[in-house]
Amino acid sequence: MKRYPKFILILFITLCSGVLLAAEDRIQILGVGNSFTANSMRFLPQIIESNPDLAADVAYAYIGGCPLDRHVTLAEAYEMDATQGREYSYIFNGKSKKKQATLREMLEDQKWDYITIQQVSSKSYKIETFYPYAERLIRYIQKYAPEAEIVIHETWAHSIDSYRVKAWDLSPDAMYAKLHAAYGQIGEEFGLRIIPVGTAFQNAKKRPLWDYQATRIDTKSLSYPEDKQGLPDQSKSLHSIFSWRQSKDGSWSVGNDGFHANRNGEYLGGLVWYEFFFNADAREVSYKPEQLTEAQAVSLREVAHETVSAL
Repeated sequence: MKRYPKFILILFITLCSGVLLAAEDRIQILGVGNSFTANSMRFLPQIIESNPDLAADVAYAYIGGCPLDRHVTLAEAYEMDATQGREYSYIFNGKSKKKQATLREMLEDQKWDYITIQQVSSKSYKIETFYPYAERLIRYIQKYAPEAEIVIHETWAHSIDSYRVKAWDLSPDAMYAKLHAAYGQIGEEFGLRIIPVGTAFQNAKKRPLWDYQATRIDTKSLSYPEDKQGLPDQSKSLHSIFSWRQSKDGSWSVGNDGFHANRNGEYLGGLVWYEFFFNADAREVSYKPEQLTEAQAVSLREVAHETVSAL
């Protein structure tokens, strides 16, 4: 009986050592961006958790539709006046940690290993919009999180059925070529690695499973609730395109997006981030969103792996 206290002490020390080791190995990732950052990180915590050998905290600084210049403006405004720049939502491991946060508060909140930056999608294909704001944001991050590696999150081209593509008269392939070149130029200029999510979207579209074609349905002719189930088939899309929306007067109409990722695209984005940051094979990920078929999940895992492996 006298041996039990010693045994318990040894067990306690062993457990504590394991906790300390896990804490040291835990990867900290912060994304500075907007809804596209949220898209790519939506399933990332679950993907990471499916690998028992990994531990990480993933967070993002969120303002909807926020471009590089606004990130810089808010950061610099806070430096001049501590009441300014409080427009971020701080999302930590999928949950809201703080509202009305500042970028500096989030940069200093953890000892980040990686911090990602990106341009808003509507400006991502215009290289001139990156200047001088990319450099100013990079320098700001380096000042308050000097040990973190800054990485570029390559966003994706819009869907062939997005109202933006039609209004801009810019095909998805042409948009991708431009944004890919823009991110590549910034990455080369500042020595930053690039998470190739936009490239993964392009690679996926080459597969029959994700070969979404422009719809021939006149969505304006659809009526609710008679045509509630009559929206175009979007099962091959990586974007959230058509949905029913109710206006303030109670009437319904078909809304059009086509630039945000849907569940398929969000899963692909998360898989790309996973393989990029953890050097782990996305094909071996066991987690998948319930709504995806096994064939869809396997396909997206393969695309993510092939895309990151090509870097």
